[in-house]
Amino acid sequence: MLKKLGIRKIAVTTSALFVIGLLYLFPTSNDLELNTKISYVDENSYSPVYLIDSYNYVSQVSVIIKETETEKKLKEKLELMIENTNVKDKIPKGFKGIIPENTKINSLKVENDTCTVDFSKEFLSVSVTEEEKLIEAIVFTLTTDKEIKKVILKVDGKVLDRLPISNKLLPSVLDRTYGINKDYDINSLYGLTKTTIFYTSKMDDYTYYVPVTKINNDSNEKITVIVNELKSSLLYQSNLSSYLSSNAELKKYEMLSDVMNLTFNDKIFDSIYDQNILEEVAYTIGMSVLENYDVESVVFYVDDKEILVFD
Repeated sequence: MLKKLGIRKIAVTTSALFVIGLLYLFPTSNDLELNTKISYVDENSYSPVYLIDSYNYVSQVSVIIKETETEKKLKEKLELMIENTNVKDKIPKGFKGIIPENTKINSLKVENDTCTVDFSKEFLSVSVTEEEKLIEAIVFTLTTDKEIKKVILKVDGKVLDRLPISNKLLPSVLDRTYGINKDYDINSLYGLTKTTIFYTSKMDDYTYYVPVTKINNDSNEKITVIVNELKSSLLYQSNLSSYLSSNAELKKYEMLSDVMNLTFNDKIFDSIYDQNILEEVAYTIGMSVLENYDVESVVFYVDDKEILVFD
């Protein structure tokens, strides 16, 4: 199984050599007990939250979530998304929350596959340029939990059925089909398709992923759209990256139950000398497939040989 980027063990170790050196320099008749302490953060404590990066994209980052019970965990995630200097040490440098400052979470309840959140009136003070990103960030954050498929947003007990500033209509029940970081390339209002594709971005040494929902008239199968977009050398924004070679070719794909099998030519490898698929390539393709298809895992093949499984 491929591990998520940003999910790392953090170890702090007291060096035995340092203690031995002290013993040598400062001998004592008293016995000195040697203690080596290792503390770590369980990788399972990390969870995806959608924050705003320095390029103003709604971006997926990993943060430490202490709560384990579903409703408390989701509330903790939302609290990290509130604009507040008190959470700066809890989220990666260069990112910020988008929920307006001083917003309170009046209540959060999960029933079946639906999460209903009631915010205080401060929620409505979002700017017109960020109101749609606000909805996107909340919906995608809450639905990263596999139990949650739908989201209902309320403000002081009333269902939010319009964007706060522009007054554009909102579905009363939201899900990930709402899209995120939407990019429109439309020739006609008929035959519109939505395909959400994950790209790579970087903040200093921190690698993270940015989903973009492409809305266009492309009638190709979504997996074809995903691969073609990721291997294009002309990304529509220079700060979004893809490491998939332009010579990589998807030779065939098939869906078996909850698995999608993808067979590529050998150009998907990092190099001709190392038959490994770059982590960034596996993630952008794998997350894009899971976003657009009802599958649990993606299996990569090259010349009918299984290379890795992404889930």
